Amino acid sequence: MLSYDIVFIFVAGIAFLGFILNALFDKINITSILPLMLIGLLIGPVFHVVDTGAGSTIADLTPYVTALAVSFILFDVGINLRINKLKSVFAKATSFTFELATATGIVVGIVTFFAFHYTLGWSVADAFIFSFALSGPSSVIVPTLVKVIKVNDDLKTTLVYESVASDTLELIIPILLLDILASASITGIGIASLIVSAVVGSIVFGLVSAVFWLFILNKFKAYSESYSWMLTIAMVIATYGIATLLGFNGAITIFVFGILFSNIGSVRPSTDPVHEPTFVERYLAIPYSIDHIKDYQKEIVFFTSTFFFVYIGMLFTFSGVYLDFIVFAIMITFVIMLVRFIGSGLLKQYLSNDKKESVIQRNFISYNVARGLSPAIVATLPLTYGIVIPGFLDSVFLVILITNIASTAGIFMAYRKKPVEVVKNKQNAAVQA
Repeated sequence: MLSYDIVFIFVAGIAFLGFILNALFDKINITSILPLMLIGLLIGPVFHVVDTGAGSTIADLTPYVTALAVSFILFDVGINLRINKLKSVFAKATSFTFELATATGIVVGIVTFFAFHYTLGWSVADAFIFSFALSGPSSVIVPTLVKVIKVNDDLKTTLVYESVASDTLELIIPILLLDILASASITGIGIASLIVSAVVGSIVFGLVSAVFWLFILNKFKAYSESYSWMLTIAMVIATYGIATLLGFNGAITIFVFGILFSNIGSVRPSTDPVHEPTFVERYLAIPYSIDHIKDYQKEIVFFTSTFFFVYIGMLFTFSGVYLDFIVFAIMITFVIMLVRFIGSGLLKQYLSNDKKESVIQRNFISYNVARGLSPAIVATLPLTYGIVIPGFLDSVFLVILITNIASTAGIFMAYRKKPVEVVKNKQNAAVQA
């Protein structure tokens, strides 16, 4: 068992490391996600500096660390997303997400079945549990990616929305398939109930929770303004916990909570003396508290995301990894990238009119393959159902690792000349001046 002083040094070290890596990688236009995961991999399953195996403290804390990371990161995504931007891309983003996730799940499922059916005995259902668990980008990783890459707001909003929606699909579809395998049948009512609770119920609960909390902060603004961030974070955690207890999807709930909380709460009262305050201005608006919350949220998300990516690396397990598993993971990563490149044409209206820039943007969509939270959860689910799928957990974790390597390397290659171009433009402007 680790002593508390070592834990304190470890946590502080992660914070400083995250700052150094972010400052370094900002200069070359890629994120620090992969090196942070690799550091976790080294101190965990590779060199065993920290025990991360089954039954360890690290493994036991996973549900709590995951819930906190999802709550903080998706709340930050929500409060920085404008409703008018989301409205303008909602239909196209929804279509893109479901079409691409379906295509990825089917293609990867077929490849996986033929790869493992004769060697490991995987069934069609096993292959599709695996493929749909990996059918979309991570909602924890994508927001970090789009912050360091220069893409237009419509494309950025679409990709963030896709990541949140995909994370939900990556849980719903494998759970449905596992239910079928475990019970030999599942009714249409059962499927509808799962979808309603995971999507519709989550959206409604997020809305109700956001409006309720805005009313409370508005009602007691004289007392709560100085502590609005701490109080709101407590509400975010409570909302996530209650949503999960009620059978809703915590990620969707917090995402909706953040969007509505920020967009409704940011309304500033009119300075026109003859203007009659609206219901929102009178009872729900807390614009100065929203500004205060956003400022503090940047710092907490920096630490949370840094720590979480190291933590994810520590959770990798390679109990039976062989060369063929690694080759398979690389092959699956390329298949996902190919499907995404073909599917990027669905977002043609959001791509630049400039041919060179359009190619770079399509490449970015293709390289946006990093998997994370949902596949890691699904990796452990078959055993909880009493279903044994040989090599399932190792294969999922290897694909998560390889997709993060491919995403980091690909985005670096796509944007490697950007800093030079920026410098040249500045020099040209100085000469002209």
